[in-house]
Amino acid sequence: MTTSTLNTLPAITFFYTDNCERQALAPIADEAAGRGFPIQWSMDSRQYAEIGVYCEHACKPNAGFSIILLHDLAQRHDIWPHFWHHEPWDAFDMGIVPGANWVDRWQTQAVFAKARPKLGVFDLGWPKADLVYRNQDEFKQQAKALREQLGLKYERSVLYAPSWENHGKQDDFVQALKDLPVNLLLKQAPWSEKYRWVLNNIDEMDALHRGCADNVYVIDREISIMYCLGLADVMVSDESSVLTEALLLDVPGVAVIDWVIPDTNPPRPACVPYDYVTKTTRANLRDTVLDVLERPQQYQAEISVNKQQQFAHLGESARLIVDNLLAALQGQPLPTPALTAQVEIDRTTYQQAEQLAAQGDMQLSTQIMLELVKKGSTCWEPYNDLGTFLVGQGQFEDAEMLLEKAVHFAQENPAIPLSNLTEVYCLQEKADKALQTLVKLSKHAPNSAASIPHIRKCMETMF
Repeated sequence: MTTSTLNTLPAITFFYTDNCERQALAPIADEAAGRGFPIQWSMDSRQYAEIGVYCEHACKPNAGFSIILLHDLAQRHDIWPHFWHHEPWDAFDMGIVPGANWVDRWQTQAVFAKARPKLGVFDLGWPKADLVYRNQDEFKQQAKALREQLGLKYERSVLYAPSWENHGKQDDFVQALKDLPVNLLLKQAPWSEKYRWVLNNIDEMDALHRGCADNVYVIDREISIMYCLGLADVMVSDESSVLTEALLLDVPGVAVIDWVIPDTNPPRPACVPYDYVTKTTRANLRDTVLDVLERPQQYQAEISVNKQQQFAHLGESARLIVDNLLAALQGQPLPTPALTAQVEIDRTTYQQAEQLAAQGDMQLSTQIMLELVKKGSTCWEPYNDLGTFLVGQGQFEDAEMLLEKAVHFAQENPAIPLSNLTEVYCLQEKADKALQTLVKLSKHAPNSAASIPHIRKCMETMF
């Protein structure tokens, strides 16, 4: 899609399934509207859009130009880094990740076509953070207004914000902490009506705790979690992505790992693969929160480092996204270039090893390729070359392992490692595997004559 002048900008439709997603996309919508784009909102991602911006789980675009962002910062944390195998981005034009940790995850998976949008993946920050950092004075005033509206009793506050409300989690929190001289802020997510059973659980808990003590405050679910974090000294959750967003406000997070998550049957324990979160149990929740409150300096030092790993371009995300969008629509070079996949970086290193081998320095060449393999590179060539070298040394089992990895990583054209792997199976008299691999090879090798020697070896192995 192209546009010749800024006076003919196409409309942007922002797709969302709940108000959490709408809040995440709102800074981009505001920035785009300020640049002259017509803005629309829709809860139906099947609707056609001139430009579509999406952040829901496992969605497909129906747009002339499409952008995909994360639903949340902990999206599919149960399968990291294999996120894109289950929520592919290859149908989109641009993918946006929020910072270094997500860049690392993508780079390990970029060898797979599903992880690759048409124009690439871009490290452009987390738009939701713009609410805090675009105008920090204004944000502080809004947080102060919320404090006054709530009429908080104490100076310090502990925020409760779960991913799911179930099995009385909120009551666990209140009963453990309500006699402490702190405010207890109860903030549930603005779930959609599709999850009426979760909303029923929230309604039950809020009715139980509204007015139960003069330091317990039930907060409107539609208020941005950012303002709540602006009031908090500690945040308690199960596995929510808010534990990561808490870093934006320098708030230490506590995860209760024996609170269960009801997205499976039976419910599973909370999954918390974040090293910047303090893990505890229901029984130890009170002591853990007290420890965090009493030793704030220790936790703040850890937060500073982790914030840099999680978030890039604080306060600038929406602007950078719209800058790239405009350039793409106009066919201009993108101000922020796409990320380079780690596989491409590794392939450059491999090519240097190849040159060394051609010059006769086999020792250094082999060493470089071994280092690529040891670090788990997704570049298939070093696995293939080392595998074929080991075949010549008669080390068939090790060669088989390396060549199987080469086939796995050679997604687009695995003919070379498939051919080598077929031969290794033949040499080990593994006829069934050899024939199975030969069938795969036939789909990728248009020249059937190249398969004849392998067929002969397979037959010799079988008889």
